[in-house]
Amino acid sequence: MNSKQKQNKKAELIKIHGSRCWHCKCYIPAEDLTLDHLIPKSKGGSNSLKNLWLACFPCNNSRGNNFYPPARSFEHPNQSLINLVK
Repeated sequence: MNSKQKQNKKAELIKIHGSRCWHCKCYIPAEDLTLDHLIPKSKGGSNSLKNLWLACFPCNNSRGNNFYPPARSFEHPNQSLINLVK
């Protein structure tokens, strides 16, 4: 994904979900949000909007190359994808 594609995906996700980190729920300036993959690219995930959410750098970085921890209970717009990970 090139820089322009990242900007477009980030803008679309902000439009849908607002400018906040999905993990810690803090409101973050758009330029400080990162794209976080629900299913990591290295584990077969895609760059589609269904596999992306917004995260601050500390939250995104702490997750590393792992699937989102399945033990945590949450509601995500892509709940069907999350169920695939479990």
